[in-house]
Amino acid sequence: MPPPDEPNEPKVPRESPKISSDTLPLSYFVTVRTFGCRSVFHEAPKASTVVDVIESTRRRVGFKKYGYVVLPDHYHVLLGGGPDSRSVADAILSINRSVERFIRRTADTGQPLWDDEPEVLVLYTPRARVEKLNYIHHKPVVCGIVERAEDYEFSSARFYFERYGKTQF
Repeated sequence: MPPPDEPNEPKVPRESPKISSDTLPLSYFVTVRTFGCRSVFHEAPKASTVVDVIESTRRRVGFKKYGYVVLPDHYHVLLGGGPDSRSVADAILSINRSVERFIRRTADTGQPLWDDEPEVLVLYTPRARVEKLNYIHHKPVVCGIVERAEDYEFSSARFYFERYGKTQF
């Protein structure tokens, strides 16, 4: 039988775990695929619309954008933010809705544009963020679209190349 509490001693609540910036997610690696992996963004106006919408959503919502690439059947974006996964979900939803409105105006196929669920990978370290940024920049080369990452128009690789002289870090 446990001993009774002392009547004059107040109960001390257990200390809650401390949350520091070291334990919070630093960024999110997002992959959004078209329904049935259709090649929708192979045309420049459609691909540039995705790039423009990512940027306008970034300005409006306020997330950090570390990198992006728009490929014919999907896009990746590397977002920075705090622990609020709801704001990340809202940003992705906003991007997808805006792009879908544009696509529906230009070529409505009657099919859904996006696959059911975007893939969101939470990255907890700066090293993981750099690895995903390198992946994003190199993806058009791996897919055989361009020979050099900085030559692909619908990627942040060009910005990094112009600013830092390289696309891999």
